[in-house]
Amino acid sequence: MDKKGQEEDKRNIPRIRSEHLDGIYFYKNLQTGYSYIEENSYLPVKIMEQQDFLESIYQNDWIDSEDRGKVINLYERIKQGMTEPIHMQELSAEIRVKEHSPGKELVRIRLYLDLDEQGLIRAYVGKAKILSRKELEDREILMSFSNDKNPAIFINRIARFMEKNPERQYAFIQFDIRKFRYINETYGSDKGDEILRYISDTLEVMCDDDHIYCRLSADLFEIVTYYNGSDEEILEFIDILDARLHRCGDIRFQMSYGISIAPGTSKAYRKHGDEAGLARVYIKNSVLKKAAFFNALQKQDNNQVARVEEIEEQALENGEFHIYLQPKYTYDKNRGKIVGAEALVRWIDSENHIKSPAEFIPIFEKNGFILKLDQFMWEGCCRLLRKWMDDGRTPVPISVNVSRIYLGKTDVVGYIQNLIKKYCIPIELLQIEITETAENQETIQYANDFKAAGFTLMMDDFGSGLSSLSMLKDTPFDVLKMDRLFLDECLENEHGKMIVSHVISMSGDLGLDIIAEGVETREQADFLYDHGCQTAQGFYFSRPVPVAEFEKMWVSQENGNEKKEK
Repeated sequence: MDKKGQEEDKRNIPRIRSEHLDGIYFYKNLQTGYSYIEENSYLPVKIMEQQDFLESIYQNDWIDSEDRGKVINLYERIKQGMTEPIHMQELSAEIRVKEHSPGKELVRIRLYLDLDEQGLIRAYVGKAKILSRKELEDREILMSFSNDKNPAIFINRIARFMEKNPERQYAFIQFDIRKFRYINETYGSDKGDEILRYISDTLEVMCDDDHIYCRLSADLFEIVTYYNGSDEEILEFIDILDARLHRCGDIRFQMSYGISIAPGTSKAYRKHGDEAGLARVYIKNSVLKKAAFFNALQKQDNNQVARVEEIEEQALENGEFHIYLQPKYTYDKNRGKIVGAEALVRWIDSENHIKSPAEFIPIFEKNGFILKLDQFMWEGCCRLLRKWMDDGRTPVPISVNVSRIYLGKTDVVGYIQNLIKKYCIPIELLQIEITETAENQETIQYANDFKAAGFTLMMDDFGSGLSSLSMLKDTPFDVLKMDRLFLDECLENEHGKMIVSHVISMSGDLGLDIIAEGVETREQADFLYDHGCQTAQGFYFSRPVPVAEFEKMWVSQENGNEKKEK
């Protein structure tokens, strides 16, 4: 580089530095390759001589060998930011150094990024700083605190923070990574740890004196900040935070945020955190919503529960609950053939409004009305099967769900057996679905009772929880139904596709049939067929439809008009 270019780079330093007045230490221009380190007695001479700080600390033995990977990580992030827009203004890492024995001091490296109009890194200014005692304490809180280890540490910090201004209100923001277990299983725990460090680095950058934060446990974090009476202001902060947290390296992920508002006079710090957690869980599976306020949800939920419970009995009497059928297809890349159906409930009120099951099923499960609704569905399906037989058709089997809520509380097996006898239908036509997440000893016993009675037994939502393989070991299922979200996430990359392929192979090795739920594209259907799963349901084939529409589709198939490829 010529002298003129170097002088231009030196003039760049104060321009960037003016935005970050907290101890700038070194500089590098990624476009020209120019690097510079300010005079500093702490740094070894051999590092000062090279002028390129990051490169020199990696090449020399100044840092602890276990922390060398952190420097590599910085390099990778910077390299990525040269070709792809980076959603951070700063990057940081903490390393242990060997100098100044006897102890190893912890040094925080922070890079302030200079971005061009496209969001690409063109230069950075950095500092290296030995952490003070207070900073070490804050780091311990962030990285080590968990509810079951030392809750007093963070709670004491919250208390001191709120006691400064008791006349104000405060927002407790709790968030975690959606499907973090899947990330660990797919990419390995090292990658999961890297993502957690990335989140910690981002929090350190974004949270000033008006925010305190900590890692509660695993992938669960919490921020406490001032609430100025504006939900929009809190949501704007979350939007900015979320924009920086949606990706680490080549891995994309989503966060769920719950917020609880508390007065500064409150001492129930844990309660407010738990409320934020409840709001976070509430929108955990929502595609459209990433944040929710507990205070609003509580009022909303109470009103909704009251409205639903007031009319549930009348709705049943008035025939507002309807059986919808989602066809199950066999598929060979050229055409699909209906071979069964899953029965699903829909609530269509007197004004012809369709209520989402998410609006009423959780309420019915809590108040016990779910038993009446399920009995309605079971008998309705038996009546429908009998009708098909009386019409001279050979019925396809219908699968029904058995709610885990009352397994062990009533004789479900005996009840459904009596329906089979009442309508004189073959037992193989009414198949039983038990969700994978329902695992407990009572559930396993009921599943075995269903099997002993001669029912076809399906494990619903395989892959959605931790108990899949355990239930397979203890329960004589006939069919596995792969969970929709499990399928979606696994088919996003080659590693995930391999997992799906092995699940299909495993089902065959165990002598089990397998059905894929939530198949929405031809690509998914073709992949499943190529790897041995020929039966599927999902929007690619058909949405859940009223019984009359299902019968038309079925009749059309019987007349030789099978569903052709799209």
